[in-house]
Amino acid sequence: MKLKSIDSSIYTIAIIGLILSLKNNYGGGDINLARLSYLGDNPIDLWGGFSGLFYGNIPNTFLVWGSWLLLFQVTSTTAGLILISRYLQLENKFQKITFIILSYLVISFSVLLTRDSTMASMYIFGLGSILAGYKLENFTSKLFFTLGTAAIVLSIAFRPWLFFATILPFLIIRKTNIKIIPFLIILALLPISLEKLTYSITEYKKVHPELQVIIADLSSMTCFSNDNKVREKGNVLLNRISGTKFEVKDICADFRLSNWGSIGSWALSQSELNDIHLNSESQNYSKIIISSNLSNTSYLEIREDWARFILRNPKAYLEAKSIQSNQVLLSGDTFGLRISNANNFRDQIAGLFFLVYDLSISLHLLSPIVTLIFGTFVLVIVFSKLPMYLLLRNRNIIAAYSFVWAWIILTTVAYIGDNGRYTYLSSFIFYFLIFKSYVEIYRKKRIV
Repeated sequence: MKLKSIDSSIYTIAIIGLILSLKNNYGGGDINLARLSYLGDNPIDLWGGFSGLFYGNIPNTFLVWGSWLLLFQVTSTTAGLILISRYLQLENKFQKITFIILSYLVISFSVLLTRDSTMASMYIFGLGSILAGYKLENFTSKLFFTLGTAAIVLSIAFRPWLFFATILPFLIIRKTNIKIIPFLIILALLPISLEKLTYSITEYKKVHPELQVIIADLSSMTCFSNDNKVREKGNVLLNRISGTKFEVKDICADFRLSNWGSIGSWALSQSELNDIHLNSESQNYSKIIISSNLSNTSYLEIREDWARFILRNPKAYLEAKSIQSNQVLLSGDTFGLRISNANNFRDQIAGLFFLVYDLSISLHLLSPIVTLIFGTFVLVIVFSKLPMYLLLRNRNIIAAYSFVWAWIILTTVAYIGDNGRYTYLSSFIFYFLIFKSYVEIYRKKRIV
């Protein structure tokens, strides 16, 4: 299998995936709401400042905005994968087939309209550009480096609490020394800075989306703790958010670990969503209704009480986070099979094409825990003849495990639900790094 055949395979997967994902209407979903709010007269920052700015400026001419977004995501992902394959210089059929399978999974994720899919597509492009530039010289190298770095920073700006991910490409292509540390620190801070900068060039009304995390933490501590004082205090803090007087038994009767929305929901006006009526079914059963008119003073008081509550009850907090981390590790949601819901011939073709991806999601094969277990199994089998100390010193392997665990920890800290798409990019990067280490070790052994 020649290099051109790898490119052709990736192009084919990308084109088919894109064609089968295009629609005439892209209503619903967080992306659409963020876009509508940004374009309205009274925009809010519920979906993040940078997200609204990005999605709100996607054109809606010639093609529907969602089609432009899908085209951007698939193009970015495809370009990144091809650049990565050329950097790796795959040598045998096994390596090439494995890379094509990984490419299929990544592209299948990139044709979904979610923030995480946008983030993944830009991150893959950025990683490919930086790796490609590493093997080039002069102006071309600097161009790839600049494009790749910008793409990585913009990618992580969608979820800036994952700031550590910006430095990964530079850790795997060059030795870390004292000179590069200031650059890495600045790089890690750029997504957060970009998110803050967004507010200075927009007219967002701050509704404090961090309250979702606060409600998820307070409800988990209230309902999981065996300490009655913790339960009562957590319940008081929850009621303070919306001025309600529910008892602990009322809160915990509806509590579901899988989603903060079992306890809380937003009360938004139609003007904040560009005159689009938000489905308010959740408000019919949610106990804690967050007003978009909550004052900044009240929010700061709630945040301070939440932080103080955690500091005074670290055991209860860690217990809640350990349970939430299980959900993150397992990617608690199940995507389902598109082919089972096909309504026409086109849907059936799409269901068949994405069947392997849908099965992988439904069986949680891309969840962090399965990724870590399977990756370890591959390392043991493939590198069984290598001394253990060589594996423990391998930069790619160290980066792979560190990357996934950092992603798990920070996603758990910011937990609001167990949606698997929050962690799929970390699994893709893990497999890439393990695969990269295999290709490089195989090449060294062959040369020797």
